[in-house]
Amino acid sequence: MFQEIIVGLIGVVVSIIIIYKIYNFFFSANEQKKGCGCSTCGCSTKKKDVNY
Repeated sequence: MFQEIIVGLIGVVVSIIIIYKIYNFFFSANEQKKGCGCSTCGCSTKKKDVNY
């Protein structure tokens, strides 16, 4: 009886953590930028500075 309750609680906690991490990955304002988020790849829309 107690084992099922403990396994159920662990399952709920793990599910909440996974959902939280997925939500932060897609909806975090700090993580999202124009394009893919990096400044050196081809999908970035920012101007690239060339230093000589």
